[in-house]
Amino acid sequence: MKMLLTACFIVLLSCQIGQALDCYKCEYGTCLTPTKMTCGTLETCVTYTAQTGGLSLKKKGCTSPTNCMTGTSETYMGITVTTSPSCCITNLCNSAFTPRVSAVTGLAVLLSLWMAKVF
Repeated sequence: MKMLLTACFIVLLSCQIGQALDCYKCEYGTCLTPTKMTCGTLETCVTYTAQTGGLSLKKKGCTSPTNCMTGTSETYMGITVTTSPSCCITNLCNSAFTPRVSAVTGLAVLLSLWMAKVF
């Protein structure tokens, strides 16, 4: 019995009380220089993407998980845009920049790796 109580005590000590996430925050047009913020309890990091006239605008911050399911409409500079959310649940997961590789660059890397293996 004493061993069982000791084991329960160790398990309880190792449990952490919920911690808030750190996320990037920026408004439309300012995401080149985002700031960091701490979300409230039970909030997730989010990146909203708004498409208007072929232009893609980003907004980052914290939100309730229920807001991650559907897009919303917002008015930005007098224009109503529909936004689509992308949520994540690790610290700074709504990163400031999304690295992208073009198809040509990807093929060049694959070709060089193949050539290095063959020769």
